[in-house]
Amino acid sequence: MSIIGGDYEQLTVLKSTFDRQAALVQEVTSTLRTQLAETYWRGPQAERFRSAWTSEYEPVLRRLEQALSEAGHEVAAARDRLFQAGF
Repeated sequence: MSIIGGDYEQLTVLKSTFDRQAALVQEVTSTLRTQLAETYWRGPQAERFRSAWTSEYEPVLRRLEQALSEAGHEVAAARDRLFQAGF
């Protein structure tokens, strides 16, 4: 049997935190992508980093952003269900 509960105000704050952090991750990702594209940087280290950025780092940041966004939606839905149930 699952236990369901939560504090409405705390869930509201948590949702806001998830949303804010997702936006920050999106901003970091976008800023780095743009800066890498616009910066003259050549050589083995540059190629290695750009390759890792494309194949590893950017996808991880995008997944983190998505996970934070989805968690915010889930928290909001749970909060709303609790409110409707009178908790």
